[in-house]
Amino acid sequence: LGAVPLEGLTLAEAQAQIQFLYDRYVVNPDTTLTLVAQRPVQVTIVGEVVRPGFYPLPAPQVSAAILSAGGTTTTADLRQINIQRRLPDGALLEETVDLFTPLREATALPDLRLQHDDVIIVERLDPTDALAYDRALVASSTIAQREINIRVLSYAGRRVGNLVLPNGSRFVDALTAIGPDPDTTDLGDVGLVRFNEELGRAVTLELDGKDALRGDLTQNPPLEDNDVIIVGRNLVGRVTYALNTFTQPFRDVLGFLLFFEQLEDSASSLFGP
Repeated sequence: LGAVPLEGLTLAEAQAQIQFLYDRYVVNPDTTLTLVAQRPVQVTIVGEVVRPGFYPLPAPQVSAAILSAGGTTTTADLRQINIQRRLPDGALLEETVDLFTPLREATALPDLRLQHDDVIIVERLDPTDALAYDRALVASSTIAQREINIRVLSYAGRRVGNLVLPNGSRFVDALTAIGPDPDTTDLGDVGLVRFNEELGRAVTLELDGKDALRGDLTQNPPLEDNDVIIVGRNLVGRVTYALNTFTQPFRDVLGFLLFFEQLEDSASSLFGP
C-alpha cells in the first residue's frame, strides 16, 4: 500500500481504512492496528502560571499543561481555564474548564483532551470574588506552584534571608524555619508585608508570633509567594515608615521586590541603632 494518510481518523477508523485498501488485493483481509506511541501534543499556556510559554506534553491534558508551566500562581482562578482551538477553516473554538470545583469536592478532574496548537489561558482571580474562592485549598493542590519564596528581615539576627517553602505553608511554618531565638527576639510583634496588586501598594500585617505558635489561626495566615516577614518591633517600625514615606506607587510585584532589595543593600543602616 505504501504511505497511507490517516490524519484526523480515530484508531478504529484508521483500521477500517487500511482494511478497505487491502480489500482490493486480499479476500476478506484481517487487519489489526495498534498505536505504539502517541506524538507529544504541543500547546501554548499563558496567564496565571509560573512560566508561561510553549510546551510539548507527554499527556494531552489540561492539568499536565499547567504542571509543565510550573503550576498556577496565587492569583489564578481555576474556575476559568479557557481552552482555544483554531480549526483548519480558521474558525475559533473556545471552551471553559472548571478545575476548582473538582478540587473542592474531591472528584476527578475533567478529562478534556488537548490537541496540537491549543492555547490554554489561566484567568486571573477577580479580587471582588476572592471570598468565594478557597486559595488555601488550591495552594495545597498539585496544580499550584510547588514552592513559594519568602523574604526574611530579622532584627535580632541582623540578617537578611530567603526561605523556600512548600506552597500552602502558613505563617507558623515560616517562623519555624527561621528559628528565632526566643530570648533575644520579640515574637509578639512580627510583620508580614505583602504586595496588594489591586491597591498597587504594600500592605503590612502585624502578627503575634507567640499566639500563632499557640494555635491562634487569626495570627497564622496562609503565606503567598514573595511575602516578606520582618522579625523585631524596631525593624517592623522602620520598614513600615519606609513604605509609608515611599511616594511612588509600585506598578507590580517586581517594583515591590526591588524596594526590599534596596533595603537589603543598605542593611547596615537598617539594622543600626
